[in-house]
Amino acid sequence: MIRSIKKIMTNELVTISPDHSVRKAIEMMENYKIGCLPVLENSQLVGLITSRDVRSNHPNRIVADAMSKKIITISPNCSLWEAEKLLNQYCIEHLIIVSDNSPVGIITKAQLYMELGKCIDPLTGLNTADFIRYKAFELLQQGNEISIIFCDVDNFGAINKAHGHIIGDKILCEVAQILIGLIDANTDYLCRYAGDEFSIVTTRHLDTVMDLTTRISDVFTKRNWPSDVKVTLSSGIARGQRDTCNGTDLMKTVNNVINQASLASTKAKREKVIS
Repeated sequence: MIRSIKKIMTNELVTISPDHSVRKAIEMMENYKIGCLPVLENSQLVGLITSRDVRSNHPNRIVADAMSKKIITISPNCSLWEAEKLLNQYCIEHLIIVSDNSPVGIITKAQLYMELGKCIDPLTGLNTADFIRYKAFELLQQGNEISIIFCDVDNFGAINKAHGHIIGDKILCEVAQILIGLIDANTDYLCRYAGDEFSIVTTRHLDTVMDLTTRISDVFTKRNWPSDVKVTLSSGIARGQRDTCNGTDLMKTVNNVINQASLASTKAKREKVIS
């Protein structure tokens, strides 16, 4: 499930009419401690007046003359990262949430970034699994063929027991830094999926995906790890693409590719132990 703005948006909209004065807008913003007001006429969204607008207009002017008529709206089901993209693209501080052509909420840049902060792993600084699902979904939606690489640290539980969680955490941080150094920001997106599992979604061709996993394994083998711990990695790869013929649900495709990559890394680990 990709985290959407539906759960964090402000549902109780404070609105204003276009024929009210800017002074009235100032009073409402101060009273409700908000930075903008959607402008409604006959229940239809016709504009947005912000604190910046009221500062640059005389209080006696009407809202219709001071408001911005170019309103950037978004669906409540859109992801956090889609909302972030729009805020940055248009250099704005607020997004109006619209459903069935009617405004149903609002989200501010501050609200959004507070929630996005929860999608960053505090130990490694990497994105969490939510981001990788979103990115895989977006890439498939754009018509790309994707691969997901699942990387799992071998016997990490035993490392933690033998050397303690401080050393274990240092190893996980080094794993993150190694992976950051090996991926290409133009084609690869990395996350700490869970625990000792890391995941990469990529648009590389399959042969270069295989090359990447080999390089990752080689670097791990040659690395001098904290407390001289021997650290190895098992990797699994799964590939997926958008099926435009039968209308396959893209989120199902994403979940299936992630699951297949996870199972492949588990198989690789099991075979390593057997051999």
